[in-house]
Amino acid sequence: MANQPVGNRFRLLLYERRIKRFRRSALSLTLMFWVLWYLVKENYLEWPPPPNAPLLLAGALVTLILWIFTLIAPRMAYAQPRADHLRLQTPIYRLKISYRRIHNTRPIDFAKTFPPSIVRRSDRWLLQPFFGATALGVDVTEWPLRPALLKLFFSRYFLAPDQPSFVILVHDWMTLSNQLSSMMDAQRGVSRERPRGPGISAADILRED
Repeated sequence: MANQPVGNRFRLLLYERRIKRFRRSALSLTLMFWVLWYLVKENYLEWPPPPNAPLLLAGALVTLILWIFTLIAPRMAYAQPRADHLRLQTPIYRLKISYRRIHNTRPIDFAKTFPPSIVRRSDRWLLQPFFGATALGVDVTEWPLRPALLKLFFSRYFLAPDQPSFVILVHDWMTLSNQLSSMMDAQRGVSRERPRGPGISAADILRED
């Protein structure tokens, strides 16, 4: 079986920026827990009590794992055109959007889609670098999942507010658009050229032996 064509991986910038924000905090907590654990273990501190030293060590290990996750997670969140679907990947969830569901792709002015004046104040730090950016809009006939679930796995700013459309922020939206269009055209060409199975015509039924 021939290998199916695969496009490039385009990092999801919104997801990458959100994860990177926790990197410094996770490292600071890791160092704090390790220092406290050492001081308590060596009896340099009377509080927290020495029996709690294992809990401090556990906290250090958990926050260390969180810090490592913030290092690798941005590389694991991407959009990738595949032979018959668009893959949207995060470290914990993979969404496959069939090309039969996609009916249009278009450039989107991110600031016009999500005007800074109506964006929640708590999210402005996340969106600030992208207000002058162009995203790729992928219009679909219907959402593959309920919007509430999609917002949970991705972001509320990953979904267009006015129609079923994914707003994909990547470094090179034009290349993503070109690869996606090529994959969609190739898939539709295969569907048109696929031969039909053998059938029985009315003439065959009426033909006498």
